[in-house]
Amino acid sequence: MYSAFDSTDYLFFSPAENDLPRHVRIRFWPIRFLKQAGVSIWLHLNARRIIAEHRLDKLNIHTGPGGVLLTRKLPVPVVVTCHHTYRQQYRHLKAQFWKRIFFPFEKRTYQLADRIIAVSEATRQALVADYGIPAGKIVKICNAVDAGDFHPTPLPKAPRTLVYVGRIAKRKGIDFLIKSMPLVKERIPEVLLLVAGKGSYLDEVKALAARLQLQENVRFLGFVPEEELNALYNLGECVVVPSVFEGFGITIIEALAAGTRVIGTDSDGIREILQSGDYGRLVPYGDLRALADAIVAELQSPAPAAPLLPEYLAPAFASEYRRLLEDGAA
Repeated sequence: MYSAFDSTDYLFFSPAENDLPRHVRIRFWPIRFLKQAGVSIWLHLNARRIIAEHRLDKLNIHTGPGGVLLTRKLPVPVVVTCHHTYRQQYRHLKAQFWKRIFFPFEKRTYQLADRIIAVSEATRQALVADYGIPAGKIVKICNAVDAGDFHPTPLPKAPRTLVYVGRIAKRKGIDFLIKSMPLVKERIPEVLLLVAGKGSYLDEVKALAARLQLQENVRFLGFVPEEELNALYNLGECVVVPSVFEGFGITIIEALAAGTRVIGTDSDGIREILQSGDYGRLVPYGDLRALADAIVAELQSPAPAAPLLPEYLAPAFASEYRRLLEDGAA
């Protein structure tokens, strides 16, 4: 996906160690404790310096809950990529009421931006409705996958097998999925759910599966490296994304690129990918019977997913992103 940006025209700043071309690692000790809030602080302290030092003519920052906030105007055009907003998240996760303190800072970030990239139509609409951002200032460019990394394989699928890939956290809806499994098991006793991921909620989820007597039907795989995900997606007859909320849902398009249909919850970032029915099914979050019925229907009549639309593939993503960075913020 990054090959289109592999030139001397771009620099990438992040606190991570990686092999991106022209990557500049951010070394700022508060990031260790403050995570992305630390990156926001670093940006405010260093933005003008790095613009001058590296002779930058534009800056692209990524925002969203936990992302970078910008509250002052910079001397070059700024393109802000919005993965979803704090307000969107709060509508679905009322327990995170403390995040409301970020609303004015987030609004200021989008007001200062010269252009905004929204990764979904729902996020684009939220920016307009919640913060009054002019629609003409926002361009939708979906997240994308590389078909070289995610693609169908000739190996047979494991019958009656579901796959979950993601963080083991309550907001990801993994308990919703586990609670639906006894209803599935009533009709498909040999059903198997493969759970790939790690997180702070793992012990509770394992205990829940044990209480529901699902030891033979749910297998916890732990963290699965990215290079092994394509094989896992191909193994399942269906992938389930049961999240309370997603800004986009990269797992969905990874699974679809691998040729496997997806059941997802009817929330912002998931809905627009699955609503046509070509790629899978939508269910209301929390409706155990609806989720179980969808799983049974997919397992009883397994079928490959329709080919992924070009807008979800790396070439279209890279072309649109590069065009906007080069021309759109002028």
